[in-house]
Parts: sequence; structure tokens; C-alpha cells
Amino acid sequence: MINKLMGYFNESYQPAGKNPYRLMALSFLGVMSVGTALLMLPIATVDGRGTNLVDAAFTAVSCVSVTGLATVDTYHHWSLFGKVVMTILIQLGGLGIVTFTTLVTLLMGRKIGLRNRLLLQEDMGNDQQSGIIGVLKSICAFTFAVEFVGALVYIVQLYPYIGDSAWYIGPMQAISTFCNAGFVFFDNNLPYVMVSDWLFNVNTEGLIVIGSFGYLATFDIWRNRSKRRFDELRLNTKIMLVGTISLIALGTILIAAIEWNNPNTLGPLTAVDKIGAALFQAITPRTAGIATVDYGQLHPITLFLTIILMFIGGGANSTAGGVKITTIVVAFLAVRTLFNNRPDVEVMERRVSTVTVFKAHGIILLSLTLIFLATCYLAWDENIPFINLLFEVTSAFGTVGLSTGITPDLSESSKWVLMLVMFTGRVGVMTMVGTWALKTSAPKPISYPEGNILL
Repeated sequence: MINKLMGYFNESYQPAGKNPYRLMALSFLGVMSVGTALLMLPIATVDGRGTNLVDAAFTAVSCVSVTGLATVDTYHHWSLFGKVVMTILIQLGGLGIVTFTTLVTLLMGRKIGLRNRLLLQEDMGNDQQSGIIGVLKSICAFTFAVEFVGALVYIVQLYPYIGDSAWYIGPMQAISTFCNAGFVFFDNNLPYVMVSDWLFNVNTEGLIVIGSFGYLATFDIWRNRSKRRFDELRLNTKIMLVGTISLIALGTILIAAIEWNNPNTLGPLTAVDKIGAALFQAITPRTAGIATVDYGQLHPITLFLTIILMFIGGGANSTAGGVKITTIVVAFLAVRTLFNNRPDVEVMERRVSTVTVFKAHGIILLSLTLIFLATCYLAWDENIPFINLLFEVTSAFGTVGLSTGITPDLSESSKWVLMLVMFTGRVGVMTMVGTWALKTSAPKPISYPEGNILL
């Protein structure tokens, strides 16, 4: 038995240099460690006293995983140096460590080797190595262009509220919003004041949706802009369009219906502003984490609805987290296949491969298991309502950053658990599995006889 286990370990284990999953996980872990060290420096805080290890690590992990959960007040605790460090970590986490370092390598005039190309393929979700450097350049150019426009709008919109500091807060906030990080670099109470500020809402919603939609799907729409035909788009793009619109529309309707008369959320607003606020709260769980209402005052049903939206997240190959819209759609299609008496999973006149179906169900099962275990630990360790703990853990896994306000009050052990959840949510459960259990043995040349299992 021991020999068998050792044999499996030898098959599964690969040195970090040969395992792309492990390299990717280590790259994120390395940047998080550097960020922790920088945020612990006295210069990173307003009072010059520095930050303890747990809070500095939590902030660094939250930044690199583009989550937005915070154990200290971002606006009042961190100095300009600290905020700049956080912004850089968010940008690195949003683009992807491998993507960013490859861009720097290209700018230095060096060539990209095969190993780095494989890492890029995994990091960007591209299924082909050909043209991957061109895709990388397009991703970086698109990211910086959208963030630049968003920064200009934020500067104009925030100036009446925060004065000259809008000149540097605006770009920071644009990066945070586009990367779906959820950090607010100005006073946390200000978004509640701007709940009816349509310029702030539209700019923020636009950055969130664009950042969470997926680069490859966005480029596909751009390539077909002249044809303007839905049928010309790739299957992944079609699913993302339908899924994104459906989730936003359904979320807006349900949140508005539940919170319409809540005196602590939408109740005091006009009818138009209520719809606008409901739309904002339906979009921000796409893993952005910026809120214009107090989530601590929401109805439990709204909290549970938000948990579902956070778990789903945004699109693959984007700055968003969650299990991804396409994963949920594939799982739903597989269930539908049970009732239509067809042998294959089909959608829009295309067949979904069996491997993709297995992967979708595996991602969902592993993600739910992680959320379940982490929530159970927090429920054992904290004297806080269960729905709030489930909300916090799902927000961490979906790299959202929304909170009911309990994050600063958590124990140190609970914070470390949330760090692990945020890290896993950013790199992906399949990457975590591949980091330790990537088997390289050849497939068996035989097939076993089919057995019957009652379900």
C-alpha cells in the first residue's frame, strides 16, 4: 500500500520548473509575500507605526487576488505610499503575474521561451499557442486604455467631493474597479452618498462589466463589429453575452423587488434612483465589491441572492473571480441533457466536449467544498450569524470584496483561512489541484467493462 502511494506521488509530483500550475501559484504567492513586506513598513501607514503581519498579509493577498476585503480602513490607515503599493499589487493581480512579467520581458527586447508561452496560455485561458504574444499585447493595451478613460471620468466626478486628491485617487480607483478589486481609495462612506450620482454609477458599472466580461470574448465582439451578427460570434462569446445580460437583468429585478421599501437601503430613494441602485448592486457582485448601499442592512434573501451571484462571478480570461458564467452554463446544459433524450451536451448547434463537462462539474464541486469547509471553520471560531459568515467566505472565494462589515472583527485564524480562500479563488481550484496532483503518466491502453451504479 505504501509503495502504491509513493508511486502515485512520484507520478503526480513535478518540479516547479516543469509544472505550469505550480509556477503560476508560486508567482502569485511570491508577489503576495513582497507586498506583505512592503505594507508592513512604517512609511506605508498614515501614523508611521507600520502594520502587523496578519493585516499586512491580508491586505496584500486581497490586492493580488483582486478581492477587496479589508481588515483596516483603506482610506484612513494607508499612506500614499501604501495606496500606491496596493494599486500596483491590484494591477499585477488583475492582469496576471505571468502576463505582466512577460510584457516587461518584451519591453526589454528579450525572447519568450516555450515554458513562458505555456504559462501564458494557462494564465490567459487561451487554447492556442499561436499568436499568444499578440493576444498578450492586445490585452495590455486594452487594459491600460480602459483604465485611462475610467481614471479621467473618476477625476472629474470625484473632484467636487475630495478636491485635488482626485488627481491621484481617480487613477487608483479606475485600476481597482476595472480589475474588479473592490477597494475604495477614498472614504468608504462616500459611495453611499453617491448612490444617486449617475456619472459615478455608469463609470463604475462600465469598468466592472468590461473587466469581468473576458478579454477574448471582448476581442471577438470587436472583430465582428462590422457584421453585427450574433451568429458570427464564437460560442464562448455568445454564452457570455446571454449569461451576463440575464444575470444583471434578473439580479436587478429581484434586488429592487426585495429592497424597494427597506428604509435602510433603497427605501429613501426616488423610483428612478431605486432602479439605478438595484442595477449597481446586481453588477458589483460580478466580483467588483464596490457598494453604494450598506450590505449590513440588506434583507437576508438579498444577501443569499448576492452570494449566488458572487459564486458565479464573471467570465473566463477576465479580471473577475467566481466559478465563471460559462462553467455554470455548461453544468446547466449537462442537467438539461438528462431530460432531452440526447447523447451529447449541446448548445447553439454546437456539442460540448465530455472533458469540458467533467471540468465544469469538478470546478463547481471543489469550489463548493472549499466554501463549505471555510464557512464551517469560521462558524466554529466566530460568534457571528451564519449568513454573514457564508457571505464573507463566498465573497473571498469569488474575489468580490463585498462584506456585511465583519472583516475587521474576525480572529487571526479566521483571517488566515480567508487568505487561503482568496488565494484559491484567484488562481483557481483547478490550478490548486494541478499544483499538487498533476499526473504525467501515459493513459492506460485498456478500457474497463462498464459497471452499474444506482443513482
